[in-house]
Amino acid sequence: MLIYKFVVGTVLLGASLIIEPLLLHAEETIEGKLVADHVGRVSSEITGERSIRVQDLLVREGDRVRKGDVLARLSAEQLTADRAVAFGTFEEAEALVGVAKSRLELAKLTYNRQVGLKGSPSFRRATFEDAEVALRAAESELKSAESSARSRKAEVERIELEIRRATIVAPYNGIVFKILTNVGAAVTQKSPDLLELLDLTRVEIEVEIPSRDVSIFPIGRNVFYAFDGSDKYPAKVRAILPRLSDENRNRVVRLQVSADNIPLTFYNQQPVKIFLVN
Repeated sequence: MLIYKFVVGTVLLGASLIIEPLLLHAEETIEGKLVADHVGRVSSEITGERSIRVQDLLVREGDRVRKGDVLARLSAEQLTADRAVAFGTFEEAEALVGVAKSRLELAKLTYNRQVGLKGSPSFRRATFEDAEVALRAAESELKSAESSARSRKAEVERIELEIRRATIVAPYNGIVFKILTNVGAAVTQKSPDLLELLDLTRVEIEVEIPSRDVSIFPIGRNVFYAFDGSDKYPAKVRAILPRLSDENRNRVVRLQVSADNIPLTFYNQQPVKIFLVN
């Protein structure tokens, strides 16, 4: 059980209620705890049936990381080779677009020439209709070539994205809770998990108070907290949970804290002291 000790003194001035911190007595305590209850899995984002091996693991259990820190690297050798092949196919598709554009320009020239002959003795309807069909075919060929080139380009970009994603970074400030793989192991779309990361941005202080005292903790109120023998740090009332505690029907208050003020070593439900401030 976590113990939060404080005494509340009140002075009524006009319509304002002033809450002043007082020295605490041993018997005047309230239960509370440091709540670190959100552990997320950091996974690879491999697509399809691809299998990639873990090349490097740069963290160990218990390491504290910041958002954007590199946690692991997957082998990008096969991806790099696939990109080269895909890029070559894209270049071929781009070349076919150029050919299709040239054919379209020629078809337009022939068609316009036939249009210009209308009304003259040299005009031949069959020749004109052939030129019109050739123009429509050239337009269709260009659209098909451009569509193929876009598809090939998208494949190159998809592989490039996978290459970038082969470098696994921390999605938030956290502590490495558990390593789920090892160097040399293969990860797939069906088995992508690399490690578990405790989310320090979701660590809060939980305080139980008697229902009659809930007004002491309005949303947004600033307080201070401290670990045994440590400095005081600011916290803010984020929420009063709708649930009551099971044992004594107390209300549950959650205090928001900064991840930077959480000690390097801590544990879930670690005791802290809460100090009320004006």
